Amino acid sequence: MIYCVTGGSGLVGRAVQKELEAQGHEVRILTRTPRKPGEFAWNPSAYIVDPAALHGVHGVIHLAGASVSERWTKSHKRAIMDSRIQGAETLYRAIEAMDQRPEVMVSASAVGIYPNSLDRVYSERDGGAVGFLGDVVRAWESQADRFADLGLRVAKLRIGIVLGHGGGVLGTLLPVFRLGLGSALGDGKHWMPWIHVDDLARMVARLATDSALDGVWNGVGPESSTNKDFSLTLAKVLKKPFWAPAPPAWALRLVLGEMAQIALMSTHCSAQKWKDLGFAYQFNELDAALKNLVG
Repeated sequence: MIYCVTGGSGLVGRAVQKELEAQGHEVRILTRTPRKPGEFAWNPSAYIVDPAALHGVHGVIHLAGASVSERWTKSHKRAIMDSRIQGAETLYRAIEAMDQRPEVMVSASAVGIYPNSLDRVYSERDGGAVGFLGDVVRAWESQADRFADLGLRVAKLRIGIVLGHGGGVLGTLLPVFRLGLGSALGDGKHWMPWIHVDDLARMVARLATDSALDGVWNGVGPESSTNKDFSLTLAKVLKKPFWAPAPPAWALRLVLGEMAQIALMSTHCSAQKWKDLGFAYQFNELDAALKNLVG
């Protein structure tokens, strides 16, 4: 099978390409600056995509979107929203014009659709977050749902906190923790729905290749961890002290502005749908996941 992937240069996209190719599939990457075989041009801000990228593909995997980990200026908030919506719209227009359309659209989404809570465990039936992140995710999923009107099977993966080499949350935390300055954030009680990037890539591949799967899925590991437990485990794996006092929530909001809600957000998400499917996680425990990546 042939799959076309947006966001292929990112942490998740690279892992998805590796997983699909390991399963014997051909992967085409959409990028603004194609340089290698298998890369094709697109410019979602102008709604342009090379038609050759989509010719004969079985499925499209839409992972592209501006990072939410940069400071949320007015212009960057617009980029966070527009990059996701314009990318989906570009693909929609191109597929709508095709005589032979792909069979499946797998769209990234995010656990940011769930309200902040220390007590609830969220399943795919839940939602309702208020604020900017909630608005982005709802618009993102709404765009993905439109592909069903074109006859495609649609699967949406609400991705949690991805652990992987060369990016994501570890790219931010490791320099601090390796100096022995790691700490929890705020009171450390908020939940972090982590997942190893290799398990996430296998989820994406499963949604792309299994014709029986559609709808919403939580892209999280089998168990969430509190921020304090996560931070303590990371320090332990790195064999570093955990001495630094935790920055209070108000200080994070002062330094990070509105973006602090990502660092302090508590979303305890269920992976029961994957367990019921018989999905076998390679990394069931946080300690094992971190040792694989940084130990």
